[in-house]
Amino acid sequence: MNDQSPRYVVGVDIGGTFTDVFFLDQAAGRAEVAKVSSTMEDQSKGCIEGIREIVTDLAEVATVVHGTTVGTNALLERKGAPTGIITTSGFRDVLEMRRRDRPQTWGLWGQFDPVVPRDMRVEVNERTLANGTIHKAIDPKEVKQAAKDLLDRGAESVCIVFINAYANAENERQALEVVRSVWPNNYAEASSNILPEIREFERTSTTALNAYLQPLISSYLAKLENSFKVNGFEGQVLIVQSNGGVMTIDSAQRFPVRTALSGPAAGVIASTYIAGEAGFHNIVTCDMGGTSFDVSLVVEGESTLAAQTNIDFGMTVRTPMIEMTTIGAGGGSIAWVDRGGLLQVGPQSAGSNPGPVCYSQGNDRPTVTDANVVLGRINASKPMGTSSIAWT
Repeated sequence: MNDQSPRYVVGVDIGGTFTDVFFLDQAAGRAEVAKVSSTMEDQSKGCIEGIREIVTDLAEVATVVHGTTVGTNALLERKGAPTGIITTSGFRDVLEMRRRDRPQTWGLWGQFDPVVPRDMRVEVNERTLANGTIHKAIDPKEVKQAAKDLLDRGAESVCIVFINAYANAENERQALEVVRSVWPNNYAEASSNILPEIREFERTSTTALNAYLQPLISSYLAKLENSFKVNGFEGQVLIVQSNGGVMTIDSAQRFPVRTALSGPAAGVIASTYIAGEAGFHNIVTCDMGGTSFDVSLVVEGESTLAAQTNIDFGMTVRTPMIEMTTIGAGGGSIAWVDRGGLLQVGPQSAGSNPGPVCYSQGNDRPTVTDANVVLGRINASKPMGTSSIAWT
């Protein structure tokens, strides 16, 4: 181990295609960057590989600040965990009813499938009134059976969302205790712990998306933390929140929905600072990754915080986030033709492996990057990167 005090502060952004690492050498006052392909089977591997492009001994690193698009991409591509909801009788379909908005306002066709399908949403007979009065307490046996039914149907995570729980969370607290007594992991939570606010759909959606992401994000962060320890890192790891702030790994594992726009939020903060140093205080930021394209507005040097954000249609998250628009159309987004013969792009991405067709790694489905190569916007004879690059 290095006897000197840790000298590096490291920023890591892991996307669906590339992992970008920024190094600040506090002792020398120098910055360096590195880029490696993301390792989708275990993204912590790509993170360690990227850091070691510059720093061979992780004991030299004091702090790692990590922005991630794991949650963003999981939502856009609908690759979260099988999730169950236990709710009040009569409120099973809140996720589908939404606010009665449509993907296309004037369209005659179209549908929305919630991340939690209807057969994974079960009802129990309980009721809390709007003034907080417990009209009917829970039946522990009924709640326990509901949890067992969801486990039998393949649920990995579960959330409890009772009507008017924001006014009195007692029924939810008791139900959560019962569920946790039979649930085989830590992925069980109540809406009153995630968003104790009025507005039934928003509370249900935010809680459901948190549960949908929790197994994925928790597993990833646990692997990342272990990889750091194994490689001699003894510093602090901070995860970028969607509001531009940071939180600990423990908090991120419990509230993964707060990382839904983690990577893009970090990009907006950096863009705001860089543009400000160049004398530009009113800008539009664009962040094109492998899976998503994110746009945000900075006015008078300040990004805007939104109390509520739609990650995609029907995916409403009510937690403070930097206001931005995200679509599933990044450099690796796959082009395809739908049943009506119309060209569509995304949200599925080719990722880093096999990557776009031009990577010559076995993919035969064209992506946005391939289109840019064909159109001459990217010079195929001069690759923009190999397996890794680094410069000062």
